[in-house]
Amino acid sequence: MPPFYELSVASFGQPSSSKSRWTIAAVLIPSSGHSLVYQIMGSSSDYSLEAPQSVTLKEGENGYVGKAPVGSVDSEKLHQLHSTLASIPVVHGNPAWNSHNWVMEGISALRKLEDCHIDKHVTSQWVSERLGEK
Repeated sequence: MPPFYELSVASFGQPSSSKSRWTIAAVLIPSSGHSLVYQIMGSSSDYSLEAPQSVTLKEGENGYVGKAPVGSVDSEKLHQLHSTLASIPVVHGNPAWNSHNWVMEGISALRKLEDCHIDKHVTSQWVSERLGEK
């Protein structure tokens, strides 16, 4: 049986802020925090999906403030994670839509992906609470 990677919502920005930027992280090496991060960048007028980035999730570095584990993915299916998240529509022109919405839509899509497990209790409110956000 192949190893599974932890899937988390990682938060970047100001601690305890509702304006933090959320990303989806596949934690490849838990001991070091080495992860593959999927995210949208920009503003409501020009959001775009960034290429996955190899990042070390270490508090205080690159604005990283914490993560909330939400599930796991089979290591052999990591490529499907990318294609699934790349298919999530990015909304422009709606100031109420942001990275939190994109991440939650991504989590919903990942729930349908074979060999990807997302805990049933994961909601936007649950993630916010785990990240200590207002």
